[in-house]
Amino acid sequence: MPGFPLPRRAAPDRYADAVRSRRAELRAVRALLLGGHRVELRHSLTASRLTASTELAAALASLGRELRHHVAHANRAGRAAVPALAAAAVGALVDRVVAGWITAVLPGLRRLAAPRCVPGTLPGPAGALEPVVTVLARRPSITLPGPDPPPSAARALLAGVTGGTWRLALVPAAVLPAVGLPALGGRALLPSALGIALALLATAARAHRTAADRARLRRWADDVVMAVQSELDTELARRLIDVERVAAAELDELVACRLDLIDTELQALAAGG
Repeated sequence: MPGFPLPRRAAPDRYADAVRSRRAELRAVRALLLGGHRVELRHSLTASRLTASTELAAALASLGRELRHHVAHANRAGRAAVPALAAAAVGALVDRVVAGWITAVLPGLRRLAAPRCVPGTLPGPAGALEPVVTVLARRPSITLPGPDPPPSAARALLAGVTGGTWRLALVPAAVLPAVGLPALGGRALLPSALGIALALLATAARAHRTAADRARLRRWADDVVMAVQSELDTELARRLIDVERVAAAELDELVACRLDLIDTELQALAAGG
């Protein structure tokens, strides 16, 4: 209306709006930092343990197959070298398993640490997670069971005799009547028949000894797989307990540092009006 000036609208206070927006953002971040990371840490480690256990079971199954295949096809010298080959294979398996533990555990811990780090820093292996990597990278010591002694020739011969291999010695004597010669009358052929009988008996005893040696090594290979699985499962459980303790302390420190920065900024914003 003429003669009545309209009230002037106050100019927006952009600084005050920015301060309020920043305060709200800092309070929201602060609320997310308070608690919760230990529960998330436990869940992450549980998931990583399932992954590591699955990979360990697959690696041990492959080791068992390789050992049994070698035992089934190796000659006498190859069978004698099985314990040394198994020790080398277990050593390589342990190295792969430890690397797999790091691969299974570390990404989850990085995801937990990243939002809790000071802006501009990353939780790399040389930073906040270095103690965790140190725990995971320790090489466990595995003690393999000793194999039973190989069967001796005398034991194999005795086992063959008691198992019925002695019947092979009667084959040449049984063949004599078949060719028209009496078993007791053909004295000229008895030395040859006796030699053949002894040769057959020695061959059968050698075959029995080889079969017993292969069975012994197959049993030992199964014992090795079971022992390695038991020791590595126990070591993994023990190591994850250490990882949880170390990682929880590292996350607590990251959270405390981040909270100090947030509280300092909130106080500065409050002091500035």
